[in-house]
Amino acid sequence: MLAYKRDEMISVTDLLKGFKTTLDKLTSHQLDKVAVMKNNKPEAVILSIDEYERLQVKHHWNRLDEASYLLSAFESLADAESKSLSLEELDAKLDQTIKRYEH
Repeated sequence: MLAYKRDEMISVTDLLKGFKTTLDKLTSHQLDKVAVMKNNKPEAVILSIDEYERLQVKHHWNRLDEASYLLSAFESLADAESKSLSLEELDAKLDQTIKRYEH
């Protein structure tokens, strides 16, 4: 189970009263996530769209087997004008892509 900082937890009541403030904190990246608490237990998590999309991309890459991963990575990184990359160029681009989605 994830740990939440004090400012990342909010009761349902407080969320309803201050939804705009909470949303502003998420969209301005002051917070990465907000756990919505009910009876002192986390019931839901709210994420910014950026964080949600990052997790979706990471989930997509994690589901692939190695061959599919490499093929998808190559296809997404290859130059539209040229489908030819050296092994060194491919390795460098793969490293850049992987680092973008690791946190």
